[in-house]
Amino acid sequence: MEVGIQGVLGSFHDQAASKYFKGKELDIKAFHDFRSLAKAIAEKQLDYGVMAIENTIAGSILPNYSLMNEFDLKVTGEVYIRIEMNLIGHAGKKAEDLNQVFSHPMALLQCADFLSQYPNMKLTEYDDTADSVRMIKEAGLTQAGAIASKKAAELFEMDILDENIETNKLNYTRFLIMKSRMNGHNSKPKKASLRIMTKHDPGRLSDVLVVFKEHKINLTKIQSMPVLGQPYRYAFNIDVVWEDYSAYQAAMKAIEKSTESIIVHGEYDKGVMPDYDKGSR
Repeated sequence: MEVGIQGVLGSFHDQAASKYFKGKELDIKAFHDFRSLAKAIAEKQLDYGVMAIENTIAGSILPNYSLMNEFDLKVTGEVYIRIEMNLIGHAGKKAEDLNQVFSHPMALLQCADFLSQYPNMKLTEYDDTADSVRMIKEAGLTQAGAIASKKAAELFEMDILDENIETNKLNYTRFLIMKSRMNGHNSKPKKASLRIMTKHDPGRLSDVLVVFKEHKINLTKIQSMPVLGQPYRYAFNIDVVWEDYSAYQAAMKAIEKSTESIIVHGEYDKGVMPDYDKGSR
C-alpha cells in the first residue's frame, strides 16, 4: 500500500501513517512539502495521503485547509499522535557536550524550557525533525544534536540523550487520511469535514449553527478561511460529529437555504485521542 507523507521516514507523519494503517504493509512515499503531497493525492499517484491539520498548541494549519479545497481532497479517516520530542545525538554524548541543535522551528519552540538550560547551545532551524537527525549523522557533526521522535533515533541509529523534552506534555497533532486510489471507509461514519460558504446576509452563519444544534449535531471545529477573489468573504471549514446519521443528513438538507455552497470533504470514523493519563501513545 503506497501512502504519502510530508517529511521523511521517522517523522511524525510517518508515525501517524503507521498508527492508522497498523498491521498493513506500507510503502511510504515521502514528499518535501504539503503542496507536492496534495498534488500527488489528487492525481491518484498514491493509495492514501496523510496530512497534519491541527495541533493542540500551534492551532490550525491554515495552508493545508487551502490545499484541501484547491485540490478537492477527500477525507476517509483521522488519527491523533501525541508529539513527544527527544534530544538525539551521537553515541557517548550528553546534552552539555553539544554546541548546536537542529530541528524544525516549531519543535525548537515547543522545547524552549529544556533548551533554556543550555544557553551556549546554538538553535538552528531545519526543514524536518527526523531529517535533522539524518543530517547530523551523515555530516558527522559530533558536537551537534537534533530534536525529533524516538522512531527517528531508531531509524538513523542515533542515541537519545534526553527524552520527552517538550514543555507541554499535552501536545497532540491531528492528521487527516486522504483517499486517493483507494477508499478505506467501510463502516457507518460518525464525523464529517465540511466547507460551507453562507449566503451574504446577516445571521446566516447563526442560522446554520442553530440547525446543527436542533439536530443534535456537535461541532468539534470551525475555522474561517478567506475566499480567493472575493475580498472579505469567508468560507467555514467545519467538523461535525453525530450519533444518528439520519439526523446529520437532515441537518445537511436544512442548511442549504442558508448557504451558497457546501462541500463535503469526507465522512469518516472518529479518531481517538491518546489518553495521556494512562500513558497511551
